[in-house]
This record gives sequence, structure tokens and C-alpha cells, in this order.
Amino acid sequence: MFVMTTTAIAKKLMMKMKIKLLVIILILFFSFFGCSGSEQKEDPFEIRLIDDWRYTYRRSMIIMSIKANGNWESQVRQQGHFSEVVQKKGSQRGKWELAKKNKYLKITVDSGDEIETGWKPGNDYEYIITSLSDEKLILTKEDSGAEMEWLRMRAKKSSSGSPDGEQFITEQKIDIAPVIVNLKKRTPYSKERFACLGLSFIETLETPVKTIEEMTAAPLIHPSLRDDIIFYFSSLEYNEIKNFTKVKDHMTNLEKIANPYFKSRLKEIKLNNIIIAASKGSLEEFIIQYPDQMVRFNMIPSLPQETK
Repeated sequence: MFVMTTTAIAKKLMMKMKIKLLVIILILFFSFFGCSGSEQKEDPFEIRLIDDWRYTYRRSMIIMSIKANGNWESQVRQQGHFSEVVQKKGSQRGKWELAKKNKYLKITVDSGDEIETGWKPGNDYEYIITSLSDEKLILTKEDSGAEMEWLRMRAKKSSSGSPDGEQFITEQKIDIAPVIVNLKKRTPYSKERFACLGLSFIETLETPVKTIEEMTAAPLIHPSLRDDIIFYFSSLEYNEIKNFTKVKDHMTNLEKIANPYFKSRLKEIKLNNIIIAASKGSLEEFIIQYPDQMVRFNMIPSLPQETK
């Protein structure tokens, strides 16, 4: 009886030891994998910002290199209508820093030319960092809400990327001249209003490229597409477009209209700027943002033709 009792006690002790050992193994297992998961954090914000970025403005491309030492430099490459990038148009350099817990990017322009970003040497510019991803950086001016969308030169690997991890540029931005449309009046006595829009079309490239030099010039917008945009907005009344939610719905409709012109490769239409103008002053406020359009709207006299 004594032997059996001792054996029973020994079995109980062995069972307890096994249970404790199992608990220890489970604790170690979850601690290891739990810690491993917590250590797989994203790169620090500033490291994600350090790269080469591309900003497209009409037929120019600005390539900005943000460097780890707090400096940046950029160059402008001018596109022809039906050719590849043909020439450099200017350059700048300066310093950058993050502010207010990485919510703001401050750009200081030390030297260079006046280029299409609107940045002038000797000035500082501060932007809200609206978005920073593997593909793009969106900077927003706090006072005007105007956005600058920079695409990462080594974009996130596309589905057509090779197994060895090569990165590809998969899309391009195509700007059009501003669209100004006289909105439909509800009654003959209704106030005259204009919808003033700055639009960009984001198109998926038919063949992804590795570098910006491999990209051909952005295609010209088909004239019929511009006519369709004008026709669509001219059929709207002020009440149908007076707030952002309604404008967003119309942009969705516009994408359906525009998609066939891009052979179904249209990714999105980006609304860069919109003003519903009810006065000449508001209309001029919009047009003045597009200096090359000021002659068209008789805001400045056209240059005299050279005589032979």
C-alpha cells in the first residue's frame, strides 16, 4: 500500500512538472513570436521620406531627391508633345525638416531657378503631410488647401514585378488646362455662376517602367473629352455642386465618361482645384493660378506679333 501511494504521488508530481513545463514552453513561444511581431515596425517616418520623388505639372516633370543629411535637390525635365523627355529646364537645392510631430514638411530653397513648383530661392515653404505611402507623398498647403502629389520614383512593386524584387513605375499623371463652365440657371433671374476646375488624370501605364527616363511623354488629352467635361458640368445647377460631397459624386460620374478615352486604364481623376465663382473677382482669383491661361481670358494683353 505504501509503495502504491508513493507511486501515485510520483505520478502526480510528474504530471505537475509536465504541465509546468508545457506552460513555460507556451509562454516562451508566445513571448518570442509576440516580441518578433512587435519589432517588425515600419521604418521611421523620416526614413520613409528619404527617396527620389516625381511631381508632374502640365508637360514638365520635377524630380526631387530628399537626402538623409537634411538636404534636397531637384531638376526639371521638359517633355515634348510626342517625344520622350528632351531637356533639363532648371534645378534647385536646399534644406528640409519635419515639424510638429512629423505632420509638417518645411522646405527651404537655398539656390537655383524659379521652377514649376512655385518655389523661389531664398524662401521657406511649409506643407501638411497629408499622406505618405510606398507609392506617393501628398503635400497640402494649409491656407489654400492646394495639393502637390509626388510619386515615388521606385514605386511599390507592381503585380508585374519580377521575383528578384525590382521596382516599377506603374502610373503617370496627365494635366489639362483649367475648365471653366457656366452653370445652368434654375430660372432666367437666377444668379450667374461658374464652375472653375483644375483636373488631373491618373493613368495606369500599359507597360510599367523602371526609371523615369524610360517613360514616354504623357499623351495629349483628346479634344472630345474636354467637350464632354464641359457639357456635363454645364448641365448642372448650383445646388447640384455646392458642397464637396456632391462634387465627389460628379467626379465618379466623370471617371465613367473619361475611362473609354484612356482605353480603360484610367485609375482616377484628381480634383486639384475648384471654385464656384459668382463674381468676376472670384473668376479672376481662379484664373490667376494659371498664368498661361490669362491671355485666353483677356486678363493680360497678348504679346504683339513680330513683323518682318
